Amino acid sequence: MTKYLKSRLNRIIVKCILGIIILSLILSTMNSYVNKDSEKYIATVNGEKISFNIFKKMYFVEREKQKKILGKNFLKFSLNKKFTKDTYNYVLSQLINNVLLEQYVKKIHLQVNDNEIKKIILSSPIFQKNNRFNKEKYFHYLTSMNLTNDQYINIIKKKINTKNLIHTIANSNFILENEEKNIIKLLSQKRIIKKSIIKTNSIIDKQNITDVEAQNYFYKNKDNFYIPEQFKISFIQFKVDTFKTNCKNEEIYEWYLKNIKQYSTKEKRKYSIIQIKNKNEALSILSQLHNTPKDFSNIAKKKSTDPISSKKGGDIGWISIDLIPNEIKNANLNQKNQISNVVPFRNEFLIIKLNEIEVGKPKKIYEVFDIIKKEIQNKKSLNLYNKLKNEISNNLKTNPDKITLILQKSNIATQETDWFDKKSIPKILNIPILTKVIFNKELFKNNTTKPRLHLINLKNHQSFLIKIKDFRHKKMQNFEDVKINIIKKLKFIKAIKETRQKSEKIVDELKKERTNLFHKSNLYFTDPEIISRYDQNPITSIVFSLPHPQEGKKIYTLYQDKNKDFIIISLEKVYNTNFSQREKNVIIEYLEKNNTEIIFNSILKDIREKSIITYEKIEKI
Repeated sequence: MTKYLKSRLNRIIVKCILGIIILSLILSTMNSYVNKDSEKYIATVNGEKISFNIFKKMYFVEREKQKKILGKNFLKFSLNKKFTKDTYNYVLSQLINNVLLEQYVKKIHLQVNDNEIKKIILSSPIFQKNNRFNKEKYFHYLTSMNLTNDQYINIIKKKINTKNLIHTIANSNFILENEEKNIIKLLSQKRIIKKSIIKTNSIIDKQNITDVEAQNYFYKNKDNFYIPEQFKISFIQFKVDTFKTNCKNEEIYEWYLKNIKQYSTKEKRKYSIIQIKNKNEALSILSQLHNTPKDFSNIAKKKSTDPISSKKGGDIGWISIDLIPNEIKNANLNQKNQISNVVPFRNEFLIIKLNEIEVGKPKKIYEVFDIIKKEIQNKKSLNLYNKLKNEISNNLKTNPDKITLILQKSNIATQETDWFDKKSIPKILNIPILTKVIFNKELFKNNTTKPRLHLINLKNHQSFLIKIKDFRHKKMQNFEDVKINIIKKLKFIKAIKETRQKSEKIVDELKKERTNLFHKSNLYFTDPEIISRYDQNPITSIVFSLPHPQEGKKIYTLYQDKNKDFIIISLEKVYNTNFSQREKNVIIEYLEKNNTEIIFNSILKDIREKSIITYEKIEKI
C-alpha cells in the first residue's frame, strides 16, 4: 500500500523508455541502425553504427513533442543554443541506450515468442489491404527496403526483446545475479579528484571598455534601462486576530456543556495488512490464515510486498475512524482480530486484519479549557471583524469621508508604502487580487490618479482597504546615469570570456601531459577529495561522467561554478569500498521492492562503462 506512490513513478519511467524504443522500432524498420558504407552515421556503439538519418528523424519527432508542450514559447526556446544542444544530446543518448539494450538482451539470451512477432507483422497497418494482411504489400515493402524476410524478423525481434526486458524489470523483482554485483559495484564506487580554481574576478579590473562599447550596449539593450511605472499606496490590513477579545470562565463552562460531543475523542482502529501482487497467491495465504490466524504477522514479514509495513509484521498503526481508506472501510471489519477476504488495491491485493478498537469518549473540561477559550475569543473577534468590514463596505460608495472616523473609532492606523514597481511589490501586498487593483491602467488615465478607496476581501477572513496615493509613469534612463553599471557588466563579460579561453587552453595542455602553462599561470591543485556517487555536490554528476583513468594517467575536465569561476578537475583514481553483507542485502531488498529507475539506470551505466562509444562530428542537422 505504501508502495503505491513509487509504482506511479515506475510506470512513468517505463512509459518514457518504451516511447523511445517503440518509435525507433518504427523508424529502424525503414532504415536499420546498421547502415551502408556510403551512409552517414552519428555514433558507433561497440562497432554498431547509428544512422544519421535515424537520428534526424528522432530529433524532429522530439522537436514536435516540444512544440506541443511549450506552445507559443517554443520559438523562444528553439533559438536558445543550450536548449538545442540539450535536445540533441538527449535524443542521441536515448538512441545509444537503445542499441546498448539490444546488445545486452542478445548477450543474456532473452528470447521472444515467434507468435508475438507474427502478430505484429499481421496487424501492422502498412501491410493491410481492406483491413486484412496482404502478402503482396508485405513483400513489396521488404523489397523496397532491401530486406529479406529473416532480416526484417530479426529487426523486430531485437526491439521486442528490449521492450520485454524493460517490462520484466518494471513488473517484477527481477535482478540477475550479475546485475546485483554490478549495482553494488556502482553504488560503492568512489572517485578521488583534485581541483584547481581559475578566478574570473582577478582580471575584471584589467579589462578595457571604451565609451563607444558602453553606448552600443546601452542602445542595443534599451529595454533594460527603463525606470518602470512606480506606485505609492496607503493601506490597512484587517484580520480576525487584529481584534483582541476576552471571555469569562462561565462562558467556557456553558460552551463546553452545549458542545460536549465536539470534545470527545474519535474512535481509532489498529490494522495490519498483507499486500500481494498475485490474486491466486493472496487466496492461498487467506486459506492458510483461516487455519492459523496467528501466523498473520510472520506471513506479512515474509510475503507482503509493502516495503514499510512488512518489516513490522504488516502493522500500519492506528487510524482515526474518519480517516480510514475506502479499501479498508469496505472490508467491513468490526471485531478484534477479524481478517478480511482478498481486497483489490491498485492492481494488487490486500488481506486486512483489525487488531484493536479504541472507542471514543468525552474529554474532561480541563483538557479542552484552553481550546474552548480560543474558540470563544475567535468567534467574538470574527463578529467584530465582520461588523467593521460591513460598516466600511456600506459607506465606501455613499459616504467615503466617514471611513476615516470609523477607523479612528476602532483605533486602526493606516500604513503607507515607499515607491515600488511591479518587480518590487511589498511582500504584504504581493497577492494577485490586490496587484490587479493596484496596477489597473484605468486609474491612471490622463496622467492623474483617482484617490479612490478599494475594499478587497480575501479568504480566511482577511481584508485590505487600499488607496493609490501617487503614481509615476515609465521613464527612460539617461546613458550617463547607467554608464558605470554598464562598464562593470561589460568588464565582467569580457573577463569571463578571457578566463574561459585560458582555462580551456590549460586543460588541453594538461590532457597532452604538458604542465608548463598550468604552472606559469601560478595554478595548483587542491588536496585530494573523495566523491561518492550520491553526494549532494554540484560536481558529482560531472565527476562520474568521466571515463576511468588508465594506469599512471589522469583525466581532466573543466566546469564553471555559480560564481562564474572556472574549475579544472583532475580525476586521479576510481575505486570501490566494501559493503557488509547486511548492507548489500538492504540495498538489494530496496531495489527489488521499490526502484525500477535505479535498477534500469544502473544496468545502463554498467553497460556504458564496458562499451566503446565513438561520436562523429556533424555540421548541421
